[in-house]
Amino acid sequence: MLSDISNDTLANLVKNNPELETVIQSITSENKRITSIFVHELRNPLALLKGTIQYIETKHPEVNGFKYWNQLQDLVNDMEHMTADASLLNTANILSKEDSDLIALVKGIHCGYMSQAIIQQIDFSLFIEPDCEPFFSFYNCDPRKIKQALSNLVKNAFEATKPGNYIHIHLSGLFGDDYAPNKLSIQVTDNGPPIPEDEIETIFTPFVTYKKGGTGVGLAVVKKIIDLHYGSVTVASDEDATTFTILLPL
Repeated sequence: MLSDISNDTLANLVKNNPELETVIQSITSENKRITSIFVHELRNPLALLKGTIQYIETKHPEVNGFKYWNQLQDLVNDMEHMTADASLLNTANILSKEDSDLIALVKGIHCGYMSQAIIQQIDFSLFIEPDCEPFFSFYNCDPRKIKQALSNLVKNAFEATKPGNYIHIHLSGLFGDDYAPNKLSIQVTDNGPPIPEDEIETIFTPFVTYKKGGTGVGLAVVKKIIDLHYGSVTVASDEDATTFTILLPL
């Protein structure tokens, strides 16, 4: 995955050389094709292995008493989940950009989660800086992918909070010397338990998870989607609040 500096460099290159984005998309498309082939080829022997294990168990029930038999099945199940997660990451590779109203998109997400906020007794709010509304209202991006990334962050925030906590979405801009925003900022903040410092460094790494029952894919998908928009996503967490910040270039 790209660093924030690499994303800024790519954003500037694409801005000055629009045809470069076509080249980048072509490379990304080929990477997606190769990954799809790899996942497909891996699934075939994995399905045979799972079927063989089930057949042995049917013909020889006594294997259930073997020390490592259940562990063998767990490993196969883990591999199935990993191939499914790899496919999910792969579908985030290609963008379909169009001029989009990000304010309407974010309001839709906010409205969609409001019933859950009421049930969980969460203070769920949305604030949009008025000066930035024109830039959010007409932004060239893949709206479905941006919605997926932001929805993942909001979903995680609901999982991290309890009754009486809050989740705030804040849309603003980073302003340059000419008093015009050069980046759009989307922040999701909650006051649930803080993320341990030693987990933050790898929190966006695929298949790395610190959440019980997690797969380590949700935040990796967020990172990939924002990378493809030449933006960045970061997290800051302490005892007071946890904030995920998405920055999108203008």
